[in-house]
Amino acid sequence: MKFKIAFTNIFILVCLLSWIVQPSQIVWAEEPDRTTAHLAFFSKNIREYWNLVNIPPAQAIVPPNDPNNVVYLTFDDGPDPNWSIQILDILDRYHAGATFYMIGYNVVSHPEVVREIASRGQTIGIHGFNHTDLSGAGFNFFYNEIHDTESAIMEALQWDQELIKQVGRCMRPPYGNKSNLLEANAEAMGYEISMWNIDTKDWSGISPEDIFTHFTSSLEPQKVILMHDGGLDRFNTVKALELMLHELMMQGYTVLPYCTQDGQAIKN
Repeated sequence: MKFKIAFTNIFILVCLLSWIVQPSQIVWAEEPDRTTAHLAFFSKNIREYWNLVNIPPAQAIVPPNDPNNVVYLTFDDGPDPNWSIQILDILDRYHAGATFYMIGYNVVSHPEVVREIASRGQTIGIHGFNHTDLSGAGFNFFYNEIHDTESAIMEALQWDQELIKQVGRCMRPPYGNKSNLLEANAEAMGYEISMWNIDTKDWSGISPEDIFTHFTSSLEPQKVILMHDGGLDRFNTVKALELMLHELMMQGYTVLPYCTQDGQAIKN
């Protein structure tokens, strides 16, 4: 607190000195306007300073107290400037982690949301560029879908090494459609395939209560939960997520990202 006050005093002094020493090239008749302008400049900089020093830090993802009492949360089809941000806010409140499997054309449309997801400590995987079934795709088509999405994500993160650490080499097949060919293509590109074993059915348009029921009926440690942050209206997903995270907290679970820079938490 003392450091913050001292820094503030120095900042104010610098602003005042910049006002005093600036050479005057205007006549006295214009002096009131000059004074008003400097006061506005001083006030603006003070407000900007306080806005900067008062930015709350991103919520840390709490490490598990019990490594066996962990579930992994995942979201598909984003990023979305509305639903992804609401989901991030809820994750922050519960100190929960998640992996966001992104569609390339949404990344291109909303790079600022990609940066927000990474800067909040959440992790990023790939869901294809066009959300096309890749289970029967030849290598060239598969490569373009994955590589173009990867390139869009890197461009969105502006090659910031700290943010790039939030990107894992994991891909979730669109529609969950796998095949031997898809597995071979993913392996050739150095990607792990991310599936799930709790489908909340939030994609089907059911109520938050029904989403919660699908979740609780399959809840066990080391499960991978499927939800969605893009593609359609995700109001019910947002409401259900709060119910789910509250339940997980009450049962002592830790919620973590499924894919990190070190790979998937559960190996295929």
